[in-house]
Amino acid sequence: MLKHFKRSVVVFVAVLVAVAVLTLVGGVVSGLTSSFLDSLLPATGHLQIQAQGTENAINPMDLKYLIPNANEVMARLKDPRIVHVEKILSFPALLVQPVETNTRAKNLGLQGQGVDPHTQFFTTVREGLTQGRFLPGGRGIVISETVARLLDVKLGGSVMVLTTDRSNAPWYQELKITGLFRSGSDLVDQGLFFVSHKTAEELLDADGMTREIRILIKNPDQSAEVRDVLKKELPPSQFEIRTWQEVLGSLLTILQLLNVVSAFLRVFFVIVAASVIANSILMSILERVREYGTLRAIGLKRRQLWAMVLTEGGLLGLFGSLAGLAVGWIGVAYLAQVGIDVGSATEYFGFSSRIYPALNLADGVFNLVAGLLIAVLSTAYAARTVARLSVVDSLNHP
Repeated sequence: MLKHFKRSVVVFVAVLVAVAVLTLVGGVVSGLTSSFLDSLLPATGHLQIQAQGTENAINPMDLKYLIPNANEVMARLKDPRIVHVEKILSFPALLVQPVETNTRAKNLGLQGQGVDPHTQFFTTVREGLTQGRFLPGGRGIVISETVARLLDVKLGGSVMVLTTDRSNAPWYQELKITGLFRSGSDLVDQGLFFVSHKTAEELLDADGMTREIRILIKNPDQSAEVRDVLKKELPPSQFEIRTWQEVLGSLLTILQLLNVVSAFLRVFFVIVAASVIANSILMSILERVREYGTLRAIGLKRRQLWAMVLTEGGLLGLFGSLAGLAVGWIGVAYLAQVGIDVGSATEYFGFSSRIYPALNLADGVFNLVAGLLIAVLSTAYAARTVARLSVVDSLNHP
């Protein structure tokens, strides 16, 4: 009897482990997707409007690709699904450490972002402020802690912003450092700095102009529909309107590839788990063939035997799946609090270096059903094998 109990425990644990691992893998994949959207959508917006030719330009930062009369263009963007419209003036610049003339100054080439001081984009920067404030009163410059360290400057000090204006003449301003940030993305920390949109216009001699207009809508999935409506207001000969799927196309491809790889891994694990579970169930049932033969000899019918064995396997599968789902969800819930450090490599793609797995109801239901089906199908095969034996063969089984 103890031997049969041990076999049942093996089946139970095998189903539990299979469902728990599937739940953890699903949680990590869901967390990766959420990290991607949470990291990049707040920065890119759901729709972007740029001057015609920008997307395919050899140098999209060329100042000839600016949108004139930006405020007038923004006033024409009327759709009930739009919740926020904002202009952003990006430009290449050299940040130079202010030093005495006889001292070698440190410098870094970065991309400036001229934004509204109360911008609703770049939330990882605003929320990642470690010192100071984000462009108070539209004044100053905000840089990352990394840039500040490389330039050897501090909060309250200043930095020279050197760029070229629309006439290709060099121009610079010395701006006070009003804030330092750590966004969690090397791509942002090592590549961007922030000034007010007005300051950017002054640096580039681009009064009333902007690089792009970003739009947030109520439902990101409707971005293509809203784009088609806006195209009627903004002639394609002058403007390009791209959805967030088009802007983030290459990164979405990477994410889809990760999902495909994850799906293959999960299928492979299901196959391995199914073979282990099926073997355990088959061994458990074959060890009791003589007992089943005795039951057959005293009147138990084949279909009753088949139903009895199937019920046992189904219950083991059900309870094992429920326990595995509980263990998996506890694990996902814990990791959702502490996160998983995947290193700095993902930061170059815009992902945070720490992924927070997320619970997914659909994955949970799938894993529960998968665990139950594996146990039931394995038991059905074993039950069919036993039920086909005659009473004499069952009683004489070794």
